Amino acid sequence: MDLNIYNHIIDVDVETILKKIQRENTSGYLKQIRRHGENIAITCPSHKDGKENNPSCYVYNSRLSENVPYGWYRCFTCGDQGPLYKLVSICLSLSIEDAKQWLIDNFSNTYSERLLSLPKIELNKKIETTKYLDESILDEFAYFHPYMFRRGLTEDVVIKFKIGYNKKTDSLTFPVWDEFGHLIGITERNVKTKYFHIPENMGKPVYLLNYINSNNITEVVVCESQLDALKCWTWGIPAIALFGTGSKKQYDILNKSGIRFYHLALDGDMAGEHGIKRFIKNIRNDVFVDIIQIPNGKDVNDLSKEEFLNLKRINKR
Repeated sequence: MDLNIYNHIIDVDVETILKKIQRENTSGYLKQIRRHGENIAITCPSHKDGKENNPSCYVYNSRLSENVPYGWYRCFTCGDQGPLYKLVSICLSLSIEDAKQWLIDNFSNTYSERLLSLPKIELNKKIETTKYLDESILDEFAYFHPYMFRRGLTEDVVIKFKIGYNKKTDSLTFPVWDEFGHLIGITERNVKTKYFHIPENMGKPVYLLNYINSNNITEVVVCESQLDALKCWTWGIPAIALFGTGSKKQYDILNKSGIRFYHLALDGDMAGEHGIKRFIKNIRNDVFVDIIQIPNGKDVNDLSKEEFLNLKRINKR
């Protein structure tokens, strides 16, 4: 009876997890939580705005069969179902990755040093090495586009970080390097919609950390999105981006960097608040961390330089 997330074991009673979700959510979800044999009945958050009168959704507290794992939920009214972290995502308005991290941060007491199942060893199989992109590929996207400047970027920043435009997808292109300066992927943001694409095999490095490292910069602003970080650079403020609110791999990378002062400027929402707590918990304890309280419902890109600097001064400690 457990859930394995990135080798972290979640093995507490499901009811305990559901009651914490109930306390933390602000939308009134999980109004009712009832024991039903070994499992838990809850008011489903996926229909009637979570306001149904009687619980119609069940969360499985134990493995009942090979097809129903611990933590799986299923609503018998609307048919919505999925793993426990999907339920956390819905109730707390988090991304799936942040929902997984929320479970790890709050309920993981065990770290599995080995995978639950080991792959078959193939003696003649070639060892794959990391494949880096040739930077000449960026020549295909070496165009300016008005959307760059509507989002507050400057020509200097666009050139410095090789922001481009893909005519085929009508998207801005953002080269992404690992901390050592290897080009590992190109993300895209459509200029007409909010569609954002991250290559599947790229993972989530720390955006622009390569530039921070190569220039021995020790004080940075930490943002969620690439555009937020780039906006800081237009103001002359070094910044990095986490492609969200941070992951264990990213903290491990940062803890090996030369950065000694972090200004956290995560989005002004619940996910941003959780990200701040997670960052402070995971970053090495011999660095300084300052929290810039971004206004509710906004991010760095919504602010002027003066507004941002005022917030930075107010929260400086």
